[in-house]
Amino acid sequence: MAEEVNFLELAALLKVTPNTVLERFGSSINASIFDASNIAGSLKQKGLIDFTAYYPGPNEIVVTEGGKMLIAEAEAKSAQPFDQLDEAILSQLSGGKRIPKDLQNSLNLRPKDLALRLYKLSKQGFMIYELKSGGIDLLLTETGFLKVGAHHPAEQKATASPPQTAAASSLPEQTAMPGMSTVQESDALSSQQSRQGASPAGSQQNPQNAGEPLKLYGKPLVKSSKMPLLITAIVLVIIIAYAFYQHLI
Repeated sequence: MAEEVNFLELAALLKVTPNTVLERFGSSINASIFDASNIAGSLKQKGLIDFTAYYPGPNEIVVTEGGKMLIAEAEAKSAQPFDQLDEAILSQLSGGKRIPKDLQNSLNLRPKDLALRLYKLSKQGFMIYELKSGGIDLLLTETGFLKVGAHHPAEQKATASPPQTAAASSLPEQTAMPGMSTVQESDALSSQQSRQGASPAGSQQNPQNAGEPLKLYGKPLVKSSKMPLLITAIVLVIIIAYAFYQHLI
């Protein structure tokens, strides 16, 4: 039965002194009378303590030989060097596990082995424990936090923007017109590229001559819109002159 002891029971066993009585055992482990009676009954069932049942008491609690052997085993275990299992337990504690039952489920470890490891870590100053309300809380010390941090340093990942290719950097920046669809944007881009390709690369217009009409032999050309009127007037003059000449004859 001693092989099934957990860390709460081991910590409560360590609180038993030669003057401990059952009626005041709750104050020793910071628990109510009901919780203290349950823990004392579990320790007696596992053969670690013994006590009388006189009414109204007091009933003295005595550590049995099995309990003394467990305490001696825990003390011997606490002197062993730090290893990978101790590191795994500290890692779980740093991740938020504060109850031995949670650690046992995460590590899938036998209750007694976990109890001895937790006692070892507390003796070596990597963690502390606190008995309260019929349970036990585990807390890392600064030494324990630095110990698990030294084995698992935080990795810093530098975020860098991906390099731009030459083809992407050479393209002109395009600004999307509001309300324009993807097909319309593609058509506008194709029209702009065709207009740019139609003009020679080396040809440039002089901005000062942009508004002047084209000249031929020093005289400005008549705009195409006035040519039909001039031709019509000449034809009418020729017809009138010919008719007048026929009349004279």
